Amino acid sequence: MNRREASEKKELLKGMPYTEEVLKSMKIADLKILASALGIETWQKTKAQAIRGILREQHELDLIDERVESFCEMCGNYVALRQKAHIISEGDNSRENILMLCPGCHLMFDTRVKPRLSQALLKKGAKQLPVSWKKSSYDLAYEAAVASEKRGKRK
Repeated sequence: MNRREASEKKELLKGMPYTEEVLKSMKIADLKILASALGIETWQKTKAQAIRGILREQHELDLIDERVESFCEMCGNYVALRQKAHIISEGDNSRENILMLCPGCHLMFDTRVKPRLSQALLKKGAKQLPVSWKKSSYDLAYEAAVASEKRGKRK
């Protein structure tokens, strides 16, 4: 992100929260900048889809935090696209439960870091760890798909 884009992002963020009417009157480029600051993926999304996402998520953004910057909170690299990674998948969208990560770090966090962190904490006597930490998100998704398929066959 260059200085001009960073300046535009800060100006757009000052106007938050936006009404639906104001968002509809904005250029798609500005909507994409806002969506990026909120961690909303807008690739191949219509203007209406971007607006719905911004309306839904804009109240979650604390303008004093680092989410207004375009860096991955895990690797520190500046990236155009960041994703919301839930620290506790069963948790909410509060700032304390969200990391803004590049796609690669998001994948590593969900598939490697959480399960290894869970194992290390359990070994040290931790109790009541989140269920989502015990296995890779891929393993959990696979198990959910198999369970769903079995339920479908029973009907």
